[in-house]
Amino acid sequence: MKRLMTTNGALDLARRLLDEHPDTILGNGYVGHLESVAKAAEGIVTTIHKKNPKIDYFLKREEVTLAAVLHDIGRVLDNDQLFHELRGAKYVEENGLELGVAESKIDVYRIAQMFRPHFLVYEQFNDLENVQARKEFEPLDSNLLVPRTWQEAIVTYSDLSVVDGERVSVEERIMDIEKRYSSDPKYMGNTSVMKSLEKGKIRLLKLAERIEKLEMGILSDAEIMQYGFL
Repeated sequence: MKRLMTTNGALDLARRLLDEHPDTILGNGYVGHLESVAKAAEGIVTTIHKKNPKIDYFLKREEVTLAAVLHDIGRVLDNDQLFHELRGAKYVEENGLELGVAESKIDVYRIAQMFRPHFLVYEQFNDLENVQARKEFEPLDSNLLVPRTWQEAIVTYSDLSVVDGERVSVEERIMDIEKRYSSDPKYMGNTSVMKSLEKGKIRLLKLAERIEKLEMGILSDAEIMQYGFL
């Protein structure tokens, strides 16, 4: 078994980064959100293994759970929350070996890619309103910003299925996001958020349907391998 940073280790990293960035706009619920998303991901993978035991070799619970904890690590690194997904993945790729995220560079990159394409980063990266902001992360193939593999999809789904520590449907979560983002001064000045949500909503709902079918064990082997694994 490859050695990875533990869930508690990743949560400690988040707390340490919060201490190092005291001016962050993040509230007290930040670390709790990371923990809730990790628990959701762990439970989802456990259910998937029970329904689809043949894929447990490809889908490692510890890896997906770790990626779920780290998914919003970029939020604490800059008060500009746009492209926090990319900022967090870049931070892990550059510092992951030293931090003990994984033992090899390739596994560090795999973990980072598991959470890089979460939320609406694909739509926001391709929004002309964000051309200047995205230069920090270029060159970057935007195909990496769509969750294609199961690990990427599970992390995205887990993030979208938790509100205040409680499991909700992805549709409910999207409605909650629409409500908050349309009234939050932090986002009202950037119309890209709401435009991206409108463009990406169907994509996220289809992703949720795919994960739920895998959880129920109703996908064929061919359908499972169509998406593949990191």
